[in-house]
Amino acid sequence: MAMLKNLSALTILLAITIALLPRATFAIVGIPDCAKGVTGDCGFGFFKIIVLGDTSAPTGECCHQLVKAGKNCHNQFVESIVSSRKPIRGTIPDVYRRSNETWNNCLATSSVSPLEPAH
Repeated sequence: MAMLKNLSALTILLAITIALLPRATFAIVGIPDCAKGVTGDCGFGFFKIIVLGDTSAPTGECCHQLVKAGKNCHNQFVESIVSSRKPIRGTIPDVYRRSNETWNNCLATSSVSPLEPAH
C-alpha cells in the first residue's frame, strides 16, 4: 500500500514537471524588456512555434502583441534563444526561418503598424 502511494505521488510529480518544463525553459531564456506587452501565453506560444517547431498558428491577439512590440524586439527574443544554447527542434537556420515566417504571417494579419521597419 505504501509503495502504491509513493508511485502515485511520483507519477503526479512527474506529470507536473513535464507540464511545466517548457514554460520553465521559456522563463529561463529571458524576455527582452521591449516584449513586456506580450502576454506569457502569447510568448509561450511563439516559443513553441519558433523553437519547438509547433505547427499551430498564433492567435490574432498574439500577432497584434508581437507586431506592436516590433521586429527588433522579436529578433532580440530569437537571438536570446539561439545564444542560450537551449535545445531547439532542427537547426539554428530552422529557428530563424520559423521566426521570419511567424513575423511575416503576423505582420500580414495584424492591423497594427510595427514600431520598427520590418526589413
